[in-house]
Amino acid sequence: MREACWIVACLLLPITSLAASSDDELLQMDLAQLMQVKLEGSATLTPTATRRMPASITSIDRGMIEMSGARSLFDLLEIYVPNFHYLPHHWEAPHMGMRGLIGDRDDKYLLVVNGRVLNEKTHFGALSERDTPLLADIRKIDVVRGPGSVVYGPGAVSMVINIQTDSFADHGPDGMTVKWGEGEAFRSVEVKNAVQLGDSPDHGLLLYAGISDYAGASSGSSPLTYGLSDSTSWGEPITGGQPVSYRTPNNHESFHNRPKVKLHGHYQKQDFNAWLRFTQGGEQLTWEHKTIYTAPNGSATPGATEDSYATNGVGYQQLTLDLSQLWVLNSNMWFEMKGGYDSTAYMRELWNSDQSGVTPENHREEEYLLRGTLNWNHSANHATALGSEVIYSRWGLSTADYDHAQSSVLGAMDPWATYAVGLFGEHQWQINSWLTQFTGLRADKDQYSGWMWSPRLALVAALSERDTLKGVLSRSLRKNNAEELRALYLAGENAEPEQLSSAELIYDRELSASTRMTLTGFYNKAEILGINFATLHTQPVGEFKYGGLELELNYQLEAVSLGFSHAYTKLDDFDLAAGGSTRITASHLGYGNDLNNWSNHMTKFNAAWQLDPAWQLTSSLRYFWGYPGAEDQIDSTNDARENNPNSSATNLTDPGYYDSVQEAAFFDLGLHYQTRDYGKFSLNGYNLLGLLDKQFNKRLYLLNVGNYRPEAVAVGLSYRYNF
Repeated sequence: MREACWIVACLLLPITSLAASSDDELLQMDLAQLMQVKLEGSATLTPTATRRMPASITSIDRGMIEMSGARSLFDLLEIYVPNFHYLPHHWEAPHMGMRGLIGDRDDKYLLVVNGRVLNEKTHFGALSERDTPLLADIRKIDVVRGPGSVVYGPGAVSMVINIQTDSFADHGPDGMTVKWGEGEAFRSVEVKNAVQLGDSPDHGLLLYAGISDYAGASSGSSPLTYGLSDSTSWGEPITGGQPVSYRTPNNHESFHNRPKVKLHGHYQKQDFNAWLRFTQGGEQLTWEHKTIYTAPNGSATPGATEDSYATNGVGYQQLTLDLSQLWVLNSNMWFEMKGGYDSTAYMRELWNSDQSGVTPENHREEEYLLRGTLNWNHSANHATALGSEVIYSRWGLSTADYDHAQSSVLGAMDPWATYAVGLFGEHQWQINSWLTQFTGLRADKDQYSGWMWSPRLALVAALSERDTLKGVLSRSLRKNNAEELRALYLAGENAEPEQLSSAELIYDRELSASTRMTLTGFYNKAEILGINFATLHTQPVGEFKYGGLELELNYQLEAVSLGFSHAYTKLDDFDLAAGGSTRITASHLGYGNDLNNWSNHMTKFNAAWQLDPAWQLTSSLRYFWGYPGAEDQIDSTNDARENNPNSSATNLTDPGYYDSVQEAAFFDLGLHYQTRDYGKFSLNGYNLLGLLDKQFNKRLYLLNVGNYRPEAVAVGLSYRYNF
């Protein structure tokens, strides 16, 4: 009977019901209990109760998304996920980071939708989904904080963002959501409807469509500030620490003023599922000070007019088709086949893209996937999952915007194709009533790289009904981006992957029926690929060791919920690769021992208070205590300039200027009214500390840490109407 319960638990994933409680003993549950438990393997291949997941996971459900009032995944994840942060960039789309690992490309984590990795793999990494205010189709997001390649494949180095959308079998109320924002201006409309086909309750269609006009925040509300005083190439003086007076795009303004779009359709017939998804987004970016300053503080041509510079910006379009079929082979064995198609177009326009003979960076990639996974619960205490996948990819395809594909690494791109294979497996052994072991291994290879091995060993101990202790050893790898791999292949050079080895200890305690505490310690050794500023290629830049602690407290009553987290991250050691050049840290130059672009201390708080059945008050605060590693970068750059007048000015600032690297705080407040029958009104205020001082809301620029731009004080009104 127990074996049959395992397979029923897996097959009942779509059922919306109670989450697994802290004292779940999965193998001891009877069938009726299993039917009330929702199991989702965000960190495992075998069915696993929430309490026994061998990873640090932050789960954000539909209710939390609505309460946050978030206008993008950037803000949503920063509100709820400990040790998560995001920063803007002058040259690329904004960057997400986890546990100190953040870079000039978002290729060190995976963005997953319904089990399908949606990273752009030619150049950037995780790109789509993140910038849109269209969130009404999302049922749940699980963020795996730490390595995840053993489950998800290459690239899951720092984290996995696992988005689970509404489906026909599991969706929120049908209806329309309308949003209106001022201060940071946007308008959006979303519509969702599920239709049952025939008499069968598991045969139907879910349709969703969303569109947004996102104008963003003006320079008056969100002024760009440089740390270095100079004059532009057209003779306009700029004062360090003061807002620039030249034209800047609105903060978070849509790329080319195109609407942000999301379309999603899901079809289910018993154990067959198919979904089709299209997203379009991107945003305009500001100029780095070096772009418009002349030598020695920049590379601009003296006398170049302001109109001769194009606006920086990044845009994308993505179309994904995913098909899956589940076969129950017997009472303790099932097999799933998954396949599909993905097309991602990437466009990046920089300051010179309007000049004669310049083709902006643009390219499209296609991916064809086929994956099979066999699950076998071969005894009451053992479960195994085995699988393999094959990916055929086409690269260097042209986009609809330009005549031919162009790469910052390869120049004009001729199309090429590659294949990749992956083999993976996991064994879960419930050693006794309180101790569970997970052993997993994944191996991946493509034409341009050798075998990459991602193992994991974890022990999960349910010490008591209230106490759980987890120990996890893992390693995740990532191959280089496709354009870099192609360049190495054409040059006859070997492609080295990057890897992160991690040790993690997690202690979870239920302090009371309403209060839970989780304390996590981690220590990582990272051999990282990053931008080499001498070659402007993504190459091995060094090995560093770092660690940290994360404290989480959650309090839940019928009318009040409180969430608190504090994270501390610290660099231990850094060794620069031979011939390498990096801004991960300045410690190798003799300045401090901290990670650049990262706040060593992060404190977050969120709350919801149900005033009565109709009214709810919500708030959130994210406080970043300062950026000592970025301050080290400023000091090292300024000292280098004293010794060499022609040295880099990337992090050069006026003497004594450190405004950009001081503490930052973001405070939001929301008031929600639930109508009796039809829907919900929400009024949200964003970045309200900026009413006191805009510097509270500042975000320093990745790599150019002397520059910053504050988030605008804004308000948003939304109404959800249920059909």
